[in-house]
Amino acid sequence: MPEDTAPPSPLDQTLAALAAAHPGLRQTDPSKFGASLAEVRLTPQRTARFAWAGYEVQVSVGHEDHLDRDDPDSPVLYREVRAHATLLVPRTVAVDGIGHVEWEMTNSQAEMGFPTAFAVSVADQHDPRFAAAVLSTVAKALAYARLATEHAVVQAEKAADEVRWESERPAGVSPRKWLRDRRAQRDAATS
Repeated sequence: MPEDTAPPSPLDQTLAALAAAHPGLRQTDPSKFGASLAEVRLTPQRTARFAWAGYEVQVSVGHEDHLDRDDPDSPVLYREVRAHATLLVPRTVAVDGIGHVEWEMTNSQAEMGFPTAFAVSVADQHDPRFAAAVLSTVAKALAYARLATEHAVVQAEKAADEVRWESERPAGVSPRKWLRDRRAQRDAATS
């Protein structure tokens, strides 16, 4: 007689997807030695921090609230989960400023921020669906970081083109017309 197998829980599904997409993801604050990723912990301020491949993801969890906008009479409480990834930029000291300053100062927290991911979870923090929602939102924040980085690479290439084009501009040609013509050439070549 075949055994009935229950479908995997939302937490198990989330953990499996995270292991494939972000191997080595770990919770760094509040930290607990030997704790599994499934044991999502929050500070008293309902925040947590995760780390993966140089990215840091800060999570904040809201108060219990009636978030079901489809059924305003619903007594069910939920929590809003927010997560945003940052990436430390280590070589900002090597960047010279443009123009006059009295003296240069170093940014000790040079980091790039990425768009915030939002989700709604069950209110009970001990429910496995709560941990699944937090981890899923962390994964979404890391996906936003990847998309934003891809977009930034494209934008940086376009900006570098414009700097190069300006240095190539013949004397007497309007900068706006020159850039407009060069952009049109680039766009035609990539179409």
